[in-house]
Amino acid sequence: MKLILIPNSIDNIKNLHKKVDGFILPIKDLSVNYNYYIDINELDDIMSILKDKEVFISLNKNMHNKDLEILKETLLKLEEYDIKGIIYYDVSLVNLKKELNLKNDLVWGAEHLVNNYGTINYWHDEGVNYAYLSSEITKNEILEIKEKAKSKLMMNIFGYVPIFTSKRNLVNNYLETFDKEKLSNIYYMHKEGITYPLMDTKNGTVAYSGFVLNGIKEYFDLNLDYYVINSFLIDDIETILDIFSELNEANLEKCYQKLNNIIGNMDDGFLHKETIYKVK
Repeated sequence: MKLILIPNSIDNIKNLHKKVDGFILPIKDLSVNYNYYIDINELDDIMSILKDKEVFISLNKNMHNKDLEILKETLLKLEEYDIKGIIYYDVSLVNLKKELNLKNDLVWGAEHLVNNYGTINYWHDEGVNYAYLSSEITKNEILEIKEKAKSKLMMNIFGYVPIFTSKRNLVNNYLETFDKEKLSNIYYMHKEGITYPLMDTKNGTVAYSGFVLNGIKEYFDLNLDYYVINSFLIDDIETILDIFSELNEANLEKCYQKLNNIIGNMDDGFLHKETIYKVK
């Protein structure tokens, strides 16, 4: 079981790399649903810091025709580095891996769609050796996937998680319509007593969960290959990582309570409840 961090800044990478096994690095203009993006030209310096870590590169944007040339150039550039895997949403990456005869592994990371072992195994047979599980499936479903999937598995274990993405700039459109000044890159939507963080970028709008996902109690039961912590909007991420680093089966409840004392707005998401809703 390895701990992977989604960083919130270059300082996260510099200061926290000794506390985790690896990082997910989103590439600017070719990934979505992150707060911090890496320019491909910065990769030399960052990889020199992370030379002994497992690095996953995220290229999880739904690609357009205009993206394909820069996508090819980026994939070829990434061949120069020791990359553990490239997270993708768009099937073009599977085709380009074959077309360009690339050595870097792929991670099927289509967010809500990575929810069954059948499709995971299909992509494995197409040369994809990792799967980044949906955050909307239950513990029992994850255990079934683990038993029957051929790929190595990743899942979100802690942090805010994206719940939907729109290509439209919903926040900016609202501000323009009602002639309001843009004061921040992060806004909040209040609905039915829950507050959801929103981010609007040139690639559209992403809404995050109204709680911090905390799946630490299932850490040992699930026993997956990789657990992902998202540092987005987590002020004291170093302390969070310290708690995970001291985690063992004997102190599991104690570590959970420590996290709860730091971040009260936590929930285990859908690990123990199915995503079944009725239209009101």
